[in-house]
Amino acid sequence: MTVVKYFTFFVCFCLCQTKVSAQQRNIDSLEDAIIKAKEDTNKVNLLRNITGILRYADPGKALEYGLAGIQLSKKLRFDKGTAGCYLNTSTAFLNSYKIDTAIFYLDTAIVYSHKAGDDNRTGLAYLNRADAYRQVQNFSQSLKDSDTALHFADKANNDDVRGRVYQTIAAVYYRQELYDQSIAYNEKAIEMYRKIGNMRMTAMALNNLALPYKSIKNYAGAITANKEAIRITDSLKDYANLSLFNGNLSNVYFLMDNFTEAEKYADKAMEYANIQQSDNLAAQAMLFKAEIYLKQKKYEAAIEVMVKALVFFKETDDTQNIYLSADILADAYYATGNFAKAVEFMRVGKEANDSLTKWKYDDDLVALQTKFKVDEKDKAIQLLAKDQELQKQKLRQQWLLMIAAAAVALLVFIGAWMLLNRNRLKQRMKELELRNQIAADLHDEVGSSLSSIHMLSQMANTNVESDNQKNILDRVSTNAKETMERMSDIVWMIKPGETETGSLKHRMERFAYEICSSKNIALQMKLDELSAGPRGENMKLTMEQKKNIYLVFKEAVNNAVKYSGTEKLDVTASIQNKELTLCVKDSGKGFDSSIIKKGNGLDNMQNRAKESGGVLTVESTENTGTTILLVVPV
Repeated sequence: MTVVKYFTFFVCFCLCQTKVSAQQRNIDSLEDAIIKAKEDTNKVNLLRNITGILRYADPGKALEYGLAGIQLSKKLRFDKGTAGCYLNTSTAFLNSYKIDTAIFYLDTAIVYSHKAGDDNRTGLAYLNRADAYRQVQNFSQSLKDSDTALHFADKANNDDVRGRVYQTIAAVYYRQELYDQSIAYNEKAIEMYRKIGNMRMTAMALNNLALPYKSIKNYAGAITANKEAIRITDSLKDYANLSLFNGNLSNVYFLMDNFTEAEKYADKAMEYANIQQSDNLAAQAMLFKAEIYLKQKKYEAAIEVMVKALVFFKETDDTQNIYLSADILADAYYATGNFAKAVEFMRVGKEANDSLTKWKYDDDLVALQTKFKVDEKDKAIQLLAKDQELQKQKLRQQWLLMIAAAAVALLVFIGAWMLLNRNRLKQRMKELELRNQIAADLHDEVGSSLSSIHMLSQMANTNVESDNQKNILDRVSTNAKETMERMSDIVWMIKPGETETGSLKHRMERFAYEICSSKNIALQMKLDELSAGPRGENMKLTMEQKKNIYLVFKEAVNNAVKYSGTEKLDVTASIQNKELTLCVKDSGKGFDSSIIKKGNGLDNMQNRAKESGGVLTVESTENTGTTILLVVPV
């Protein structure tokens, strides 16, 4: 394990520590204010603020405050506060290593930020989601969210968010080993932070700039960036970051084999850790020094420093650093010829490595200990290395077998699904063909016959003198016409597919206008598109629903026109929250539902509503009018 890897862990730790120490002092006062606050938007803002502070120091407690803020802000319909609470709570989930949950909360934060019209918070939400996707190595989505965050930062003219977006893009490019792009975006971030005078973030961006410079071995550029970061941070008396940045600079000199300067800056990292009274920072700095001593073959010095650090790592149960420390100590003891100690720390390292990598090396180390002899040490170490490689190969083979089995299972599933879907499509096509045939037969055969009856009865009526015969022919003509209309409705209902002119909305409009105009009734209709929801999603009605809704509508309008004596009729229909609502309202004479006579179709309307899984409500007041309301789930 090289010093570069030690530095990576060191950076991650110190970044979190810095944020916590800067904000801890506000927690007590905020908690006191929350206890005293009323259930209003001010309390929501207090809960959002304390969640923002605790999300790094105590993610578990932050989640309690954040979820309370979400609940209260939703109750108050305070969209801006809801967006802020979701945003800070998502960061608490990130720091609890629940990245999937964090992304879900960020998705919701984005929705509420848009709803509140808060460009600043919308930009931050997209920025945080970009960082979450970066952590799970979904780099393409991270860059997309970064671009969106930059768009909202531009709308809000927020240079601070712009700088943070540039830093996130730089980090993505760094992880992809696109070092030139990473350098360019870090430089943009530095320029933005300097523009607004945010020196602390300027120093952080300079420290990040050193990383790609090191990767391309531009050590002069890395040293310049690190020294500038140290100079700014020193002016701010930010001791935690001073320890971090000096450790970074030590690492650069180590890579250059300039051990004098490397040790010098490692000592400074240790000094600032002690000022901060941070045992963890100090122990991390010891890792740097021990690696430097080991490279210089100062084995005793490396052992002395590393033993001290290992004590702290064991007390804090820091498994990763226990493994790193044991690795250094094993190398150092082996070099001094103290093979017993070397084996001891190989065991410590193995135990730590088992919990990190799930590799099982117990038998190997036991075998090594029993066979270990001074004159056979090289052979034993080689045997262990080969055994480890065999373990890796076995794991690889197992993974390949699992992947192959999963691929076969997936192909079988896809094949079965395609076969089932094909059978369903065939059945569907047969059904559509049958419905088309029935509709055509009704239209061509029955329709033409009824039309002939209607025409013939009208012709016969003109030559009849008897009033009784004339009434009979009138009834025949009327019944034939009404039957033609009903048959037309049936053909429309069962015929698959809808054209624009044959839609439910169009047919309802045509019927209502025709019947109202014939009675000189003023009609006001407001019908939404009845095949789509409010956001354009497909809400296609089944044949049964379409039939029942239309017939309830037709009966309601027909009753109002024929029996209510109304001069005005209002009809509205819309789809909201996956429910279709139809309302027919007249201003006629009304009726008393408790004494109304049978035969007006109300029972049929109720039955049709139930068939569609809906509810029909009839409200009528004498001399005021009648309102019929149908609600059907779709």
